[in-house]
Amino acid sequence: MLSKLNADVQDYDSAESYLASPLGIRGSCLITDMALPGMSGLDLLKCLRANHASTPVILLGEDADVRAAVAAMREGAVDFIEKTHVDLSIVRRVAYLLDHSQHATDATGVH
Repeated sequence: MLSKLNADVQDYDSAESYLASPLGIRGSCLITDMALPGMSGLDLLKCLRANHASTPVILLGEDADVRAAVAAMREGAVDFIEKTHVDLSIVRRVAYLLDHSQHATDATGVH
């Protein structure tokens, strides 16, 4: 789905495997499901924010789960996308985040 963005996509088996990965291979954004084996996507987001990680996080959840969407946004998610709308929304949102990340990098000269 993200191949048309020429994005370098990394897959992780769990939130724990993502957290155990070297910081250097973490990308411009993180897409995670609310329901994961082990640590939930929301718990992963909380952990990242507690450690002052600024990685933009998009959470995927069930349709009409307003409570989960509100919790995700309160914890600092950049978006909450219902799974039935992933095909329509995820590419646009990731393209925006990648573009925004590139502009911020260009402006600071830091890559």
